[in-house]
Amino acid sequence: MKYKPIAEVLSKLESTTKRLEMTKILTDFLKNVDKEDLEKVILLLMGTIFPEHSEETIGVADKLMIKVINKASGSDEKEITKMWKDTGDLGEVAEELMKERKQSTLSKDELTVKKVFNNLEKVSRAEGKGSVSDKVSLISELLTNAEPLEAKYLTRTVLGTLRVGVGRGTIRNAISETFNCDKKLVEKAYNLTADYSKVVSIAAGKGDKGLKKVGLDIGRPAKSMLYQKEESIKDGFERVGRPAAIQYKYDGLRMQVHKKNDEVKLYTRRLDEVTKMFPEVVKAVKQNVKQDCVLDAEGVGYHPKKKSYKPFQEISKRIKRKYDIEKLAEETPVVLYIFDILNYNGESCLGKPYKERLKILKKSVNEKKWSIELANQLITNEEGEAQEFYDEALKKDQEGVIMKNLEAPYKPGSRVGYGVKIKPIMEPLDLTITGATWGKGRRSNWLSSFVLSCKKEEGYLEIGKLGTGLSDEQFKEVTKKLKPLITKEEGKEVSVKPEIIIEVAYEEIQKSPTYSSGYALRFPRLIRFRPDKEEPDSLERVKKIYKEQSKK
Repeated sequence: MKYKPIAEVLSKLESTTKRLEMTKILTDFLKNVDKEDLEKVILLLMGTIFPEHSEETIGVADKLMIKVINKASGSDEKEITKMWKDTGDLGEVAEELMKERKQSTLSKDELTVKKVFNNLEKVSRAEGKGSVSDKVSLISELLTNAEPLEAKYLTRTVLGTLRVGVGRGTIRNAISETFNCDKKLVEKAYNLTADYSKVVSIAAGKGDKGLKKVGLDIGRPAKSMLYQKEESIKDGFERVGRPAAIQYKYDGLRMQVHKKNDEVKLYTRRLDEVTKMFPEVVKAVKQNVKQDCVLDAEGVGYHPKKKSYKPFQEISKRIKRKYDIEKLAEETPVVLYIFDILNYNGESCLGKPYKERLKILKKSVNEKKWSIELANQLITNEEGEAQEFYDEALKKDQEGVIMKNLEAPYKPGSRVGYGVKIKPIMEPLDLTITGATWGKGRRSNWLSSFVLSCKKEEGYLEIGKLGTGLSDEQFKEVTKKLKPLITKEEGKEVSVKPEIIIEVAYEEIQKSPTYSSGYALRFPRLIRFRPDKEEPDSLERVKKIYKEQSKK
């Protein structure tokens, strides 16, 4: 298949913000794609060549892409950089310069989807001496053979900045409509595989029957079940029923543990593999988990001698580390608290009620204090007893409790009322940074005045700015994290990809016409980074907190 039709459909998608129109554009396009090309096409429409659960990335930064455009177009790097500063989009720069190409080629081949994948896979795996030169050559070969519109979207794909507004929900709807499949089955299959390229292949080949057979495989991460928020123990019982299982909501890192034979893999809630970063957890699982299985757990920083917990921020530093891992494991050891089991000895446990999963879990794990334990849990129908348990969790510096329906199955990715979380009011919001401003004076090299946004469907709405209460070290840290994510720069104002999520405290939520959400946070302040979170809180959550706040 040629790449050009993909570039054309991406251009159509970018021209609209209407979800129904986007779905129709995708549906009309996918109906004409050969089955053998569907997997690659879906990934390219999502701006990548790798499934979401994959560890692999293309791994190309803006500066390297400027060298690529220089080689492909013959334009001076300074000119390219200036155009980039003006537009904030290297994709648009590549499109414009390929129209005015200064270097002609003797021959030009039409780009194919296969060629794009082959070259970009080689780019992602290039290492060692000469790898930079190899990457430049591989990508510039694509751009040299690209039409201007193709160059635009190729560049964005390489950089991970597709920016056409196509999210998972739109892809789900398009697959459902194209192949006449149940939307819920499409979503269920995605939640179990975290891979729409696999889902589209099954939908096209076997329809609903095939989607129903999709299961949770040991070694491939699935979406974790998510819990809705309630304000009190009483509200929690009303939602999940009585009696309920009540567990500590630990202040740690959600971990999905996959064990098969003597191999253990650890994944975060965002499906990032962190096996190498937590060797003590791997060791504890190998020594104390009897059968092949998939476990839902929380890794919590712990002081074995003091018998006290460390805050999440202490262990979050380990998530992206490549060096001194053993030293960090000694300084900040992690205990694994297990609260559910999703697969036991190759058999799915997802459809079993929680009370049965709990029995399986208890016979699967040898508990070892300060290393691996089952989550602290109480089963009761008494509000008073449950409240005492909740208060105890808070005294031990945990976030609160999770309340679970004993008869409910496990649904990856769902917030279906089978479980709720109870945390103190006013609870913080998890928000993403979508913009910032370069500072002044001694802070001129740092980004500040961070634009905070919540989620609405597949977009983001601003809800405030965070600019005070940070130390110099924190300003440096945030700037370091945000600089590679800048997508547009106008004067001192920058826009960034919504990838950094932070936990934000505030005094109250106010209605405000200033921000696109319609709300504003009064005196927001940074609590911590949340690399474990996949997406920020929704606008609906903001509205709910505002409503509860107004009652007081």
